[in-house]
Amino acid sequence: MTGSAPEGGGPPAIDTRVTAALTELGFSQYEARTYAGLIGRDPMTGYAIAKETLVPQPKVYETLGRLVERGAVLQVSGSPAKFVAVPPDRVLSQLERTFRQRLATVELEVSRMRRESTDVQELRLLKEARSWITVVSAANSLIGRATDRMYVSGHGSYLDALAGEIQAADRRGVRIDVLCFGEPPFSLHNGVVIRHSSTDGIVYRHHQARHLAITCDNAAALWALAPEGDKWEAVWADSDPLLTALVKGFIRHDIFSQRMFRDFSAEMVARYGAGLEGLFDRHPADAEDGAATPSGAEQEAARPGRRRLA
Repeated sequence: MTGSAPEGGGPPAIDTRVTAALTELGFSQYEARTYAGLIGRDPMTGYAIAKETLVPQPKVYETLGRLVERGAVLQVSGSPAKFVAVPPDRVLSQLERTFRQRLATVELEVSRMRRESTDVQELRLLKEARSWITVVSAANSLIGRATDRMYVSGHGSYLDALAGEIQAADRRGVRIDVLCFGEPPFSLHNGVVIRHSSTDGIVYRHHQARHLAITCDNAAALWALAPEGDKWEAVWADSDPLLTALVKGFIRHDIFSQRMFRDFSAEMVARYGAGLEGLFDRHPADAEDGAATPSGAEQEAARPGRRRLA
């Protein structure tokens, strides 16, 4: 009945766009149709309203009573009772005031609840992925929305699945720092790909080759890990500055380590052994005592939890 007009050339009785908008504001279907049917009309009886709006006559007076209570309709006579719509601008202004009052009440109560429950920990909601396909999909989605700055860390074989989106971000001017374990699968024009060289030939069970870390624009981040090499677990978020700062700090720390190794590789290998394994195996007191660093071969024999890359 959109735009249908009653006999006599009066204004449209019902506009479905108006009724739909009113239901979004909390009106019931009957309330929306009744109010819309009264807009711009002379005072009408309940019988006439029911006829024009197709609201069932047994329901129309109940509906009119609720509209009078909420200030959208006025009863202007008693016998027979006739009703007229309050001008829409006044109704909408009242709805806005009511909404703001309710919103303020909720904010106050939530604030009070937080003060009274300071010892209760709030949950941080992060998205999860438990397969490599899902990890790749989430990572490419984050990279595709990056506009300013990215940090990426992972093995070249894993980064290859993200090469298209990373290079597209590079072409649109996103500054990208990539830390790559193994051979890099791409090059960048607007960023840099840093090869992780300080631990070449070494795979640590819970680090390095079996991870993927990404941050985008200081807001979005993904951290994925496969400790056994095939079963992936990941958390990611479109907008979580805390997770992003954590992942970015991890990647930047590794990048700084590689730059130091590039400049002082001979000294670091002499002190910590091949693969810098001495950094992981030495007790903090050893550094103070100046204890000699075991050779790479000695450490390899003593650490069965680590293996050489083929």
